[in-house]
Amino acid sequence: MRYIILAQILLFASVTFASDIRPSCELAKESILSRSSSGLAQVSNVGSIRITCRAPARPFPAKPGESRNGLTAATTAYEILVSGSRKLVASEVYLVGGGFGPEPEPEWVDFYVHIPLDSEELDTEAHRYLAKLEESMTPEQKAQFTEDARKKALENLRQVVYQHRVGHFQVECRVLDGSRVMGTHLVELGVLFKGRFSDVGPRPSPPA
Repeated sequence: MRYIILAQILLFASVTFASDIRPSCELAKESILSRSSSGLAQVSNVGSIRITCRAPARPFPAKPGESRNGLTAATTAYEILVSGSRKLVASEVYLVGGGFGPEPEPEWVDFYVHIPLDSEELDTEAHRYLAKLEESMTPEQKAQFTEDARKKALENLRQVVYQHRVGHFQVECRVLDGSRVMGTHLVELGVLFKGRFSDVGPRPSPPA
């Protein structure tokens, strides 16, 4: 009887420990420019913010015809104000990839997170960059650049302004198995001003 009780205790403990395993997320080293005096990771407002999340490996499908899709991720970003309160801000995820190793190695998902400018700043960067383009045009090109074409160009530029908001942020990363949330982990970072999109210009290719 004593051995049965001991076995039950060990089984319960193993289940508990397994359920305590949570996804973990961290900034990629190449995204980190520096650290503050308190140790906060700092990134560039015109650089890529790459995050890797790891989660306990899921069991392989046991039935013929079943498949298992790769993990994905979603984020919710909060700006930490001077008062210490949190302000919800927009964030976007661009998946890079992921994978898994032999058990018990965890699965992982890589992605870039973008913390976009507010609407007014976004308009400013788009207009400023377009003004530079217009300055470089020949008289013939300017004559063909109608008001409708200008509006369309501004609309397109707004979509490619990759400049991040500047500030102190907490990014809640959710690791997803389809629509199921496997767990969350908080990544805290500071975004430093290192330039403007309108000065740097579009990237040769998107980060993801």
